[in-house]
Formats: sequence, C-alpha cells, structure tokens
Amino acid sequence: MTQENLSFGCCYHLFHSGNPKEAIFRLEEDYHSFLELFRKYVWPIANLYAYCLLPSHFHLLLRIKDKKDIDYVYSNCGMLRGQFSNLFGSYTKHINQRYQRTGILFNGSIREIPRDRDLICDLVVYIHQNPQIYGIVTDFRYWPFSSCYAYLRQDRRSMIAKELLLDPIWYRRIVQEQNLPRLRVRDWEEDAGSY
Repeated sequence: MTQENLSFGCCYHLFHSGNPKEAIFRLEEDYHSFLELFRKYVWPIANLYAYCLLPSHFHLLLRIKDKKDIDYVYSNCGMLRGQFSNLFGSYTKHINQRYQRTGILFNGSIREIPRDRDLICDLVVYIHQNPQIYGIVTDFRYWPFSSCYAYLRQDRRSMIAKELLLDPIWYRRIVQEQNLPRLRVRDWEEDAGSY
C-alpha cells in the first residue's frame, strides 16, 4: 500500500494483488480470515461500500469516517494508515504461517476517489462484476466473497454501509439487468489517472 495520507471523510479504492501474481486466497478459510481481520482493524474507522475477494486480488471501496465518528484512539491520520498496515501485516503473517512461505504477500495501491455518486456507483458495480470478468464464475451475483451478495439479500448484518451509498431499489435493478455493461472503470486498476 502506498504511504499517502488518508483523510477523514474521503473515499478510497484499494486494489491489491498477490506479489508477484501469487494467490492471496487459497482456501475458503483464507477469505473468512481476511474479512475477520478487516472487521477488527478497518471497520472501526471506515464505512465499507463494496468489496470483492478473488484468489489473485481484491478490491475494497470505502469511506474513512468523519473524525467525530471515530474513537479517539484512531483520531489522527497516521493511526488511520496504521489500521490498514495492521490488516495487511496480520493477514500476511497468517498466510505465511499457514503455507510455510515468507516475504511480502501484497502488491497494490490505495487511491482517493472523488465523492461523485455516479462514479462511485459505477465502481461498486465493476467491483462486483470482477468474478465474472476474470472467468471465475459465469454470474458474478453468485460469488460468495463479494459484497454483491449482501446487497442482493439486503443483509443488515453485513459490514456494508448500504444506507450511506446507494438506494437499494436502484442497485437491485442494476445488478438484475440481463445485459450488464462492461464498465469503463476496468482501467482503474492500472491507471491512477482515471480518477
């Protein structure tokens, strides 16, 4: 992850892949472990809008909470960045121990994105389409390690901050369309200039 400063109230897209092109999620338990660590380290400081965990990479779309909404412990920007380091470091340690490997696991970036509702909604849909785009499933709506599943079920127990981002009726209509567009945001993985 780049060491740019994180700002309260800003939206970020995190894209990380295995290093180098190594699987970061091998078994179902690995996906669950990552989400548990996310809940422990990042959820206290951020509203999660979308995620998709794939064997070789993952996407997170989130908004850092406003300073007034964050526990005093995390009330400076350095601590915000530290929570992401804790997540990635803890998960890397878990994988290194489980698979008797050493070294860095992740290669990726975190980028601030404009708080433009249409742009964010496009990115949510793109993130959810990833399992289908990469040929892992024939219908992205059935990939279990994506927030799409929580949106479709309107699962209030999930970590997704649905009420802060999307009208559930609008989103449900979008994901149920038969002719899903290939979104222009695919380039966001490679080109920071897309923002």
